[in-house]
Amino acid sequence: MKDVAQTLLQVFGALATLLVVLLVLLRVVRKVLRRRHETRAHQLRGLLLTALLGEPGEQRVAGDELRGRRGRAWVKVEGQAFALLPKIKGDSRSALVELLLSRGADGHAAADARARSQVRRARGAYRLGSLEQPASAPMLAGLLHDRHFLVRRSAVRALGQVGDAAYADALLDAVVADHTLTRDAVAALVRLGPMAAPVLSHALADGLVNGDDEHRLTLAARGLGLLGDVASTTVLVDALSREEYPHLRVAAAEALGLIGSPEAVQPLVRALYEEDAALRVAVADALGAVSDPSGVPGLAMVLDLNTHEASRAVASALLRLGEAGLRVLDASESPYAAEALAVQRVRQTA
Repeated sequence: MKDVAQTLLQVFGALATLLVVLLVLLRVVRKVLRRRHETRAHQLRGLLLTALLGEPGEQRVAGDELRGRRGRAWVKVEGQAFALLPKIKGDSRSALVELLLSRGADGHAAADARARSQVRRARGAYRLGSLEQPASAPMLAGLLHDRHFLVRRSAVRALGQVGDAAYADALLDAVVADHTLTRDAVAALVRLGPMAAPVLSHALADGLVNGDDEHRLTLAARGLGLLGDVASTTVLVDALSREEYPHLRVAAAEALGLIGSPEAVQPLVRALYEEDAALRVAVADALGAVSDPSGVPGLAMVLDLNTHEASRAVASALLRLGEAGLRVLDASESPYAAEALAVQRVRQTA
């Protein structure tokens, strides 16, 4: 019995030693494979950069080598190329997109966007956006209501990159369905550029008539402000007056401040007397941003008739309105006026 026990101990000891050796070998093999992968990835990046930025002869040779790759070798090229796209601009970016399109990368991305896997769909949306091909916009719009957030978010960002302003409405609808997409949708709308402004203005005007979802209207107003669309001043002034939409009113005030149209000054001054403290702060900030001295009398009247935050915003706005605002602050006994003037003196001496 004792001999059997000793034999078993020896066997277990040998197995343990073998297991340790195997674990060490596995770690070494993994390290070697990782280094080999990193080396190949580095070489591939170098080849891509040579094709984009090298001398004409080098570019031609590197481009031919890249185009000649097939199967898994091309899949790796495609992956590296998409990773490189956000980091380059101008002609180099255009050349890389052309290389990808020449090998059907848009079709591969579209296939991913239709896949059952949410990760593949999100990757497909990302790559379609990176290629910036208008033809992919309808597919991306369809992904805005995917059941998975990762895919929806990728589609929102991609639509902004594609740049088709006709889909601004689709972005508004996506936010109505999922408010967590708001920040990404705002960035996408801004990326669509000035061509999106008429779409947003129309959406806001119609929405005010039809009683649309407030989140949708608020997003449209924010987009118009960030785009600086002067033509939307009238509809934003209308939005500013809608008491049934408190969040929209704040967004409209902020947008009017960003746009800076003098036509908005008096409507903003009237809004200084509203009960909503958040609105009064936004209105005061907007009047300061517009920088029209005709807003000074209205701001002076409410300097001490607000909450602490709103009164500070009013004093700050007066400070931004030049000599007329400074005269009001100098003549005022308000602690908020004194605070604003002290801040100005510190800034001047800094």
